[in-house]
Amino acid sequence: MESGDYGTAQQLANQAIKHYPQQEELLKYAYILAPPKVTVDQRPSNRDIEVNQDWVRQHRNQYRGQWVALRSGHLLALANSINQLVEQLSDKKGVFLTAIY
Repeated sequence: MESGDYGTAQQLANQAIKHYPQQEELLKYAYILAPPKVTVDQRPSNRDIEVNQDWVRQHRNQYRGQWVALRSGHLLALANSINQLVEQLSDKKGVFLTAIY
């Protein structure tokens, strides 16, 4: 690591933990030197949340007592119960479901 050859350091750390899996110091270096893990956030954007909330405020009286499914401020489905609403949706990714009271 002092020489800056992190690729070799990573390989050595991985080989070492195979032989000495209980050595905490080796586990620490293997973790530090491991390639980064990239994850994708599947939550809706703040903009989608805002436009969905705006839609609910604007249409509250019109759809009172109903369940609605929204995506990016657009009405996708309407039903009397959550189960009926979900049955209508083929693609539920990024969909906001709520009852209007």
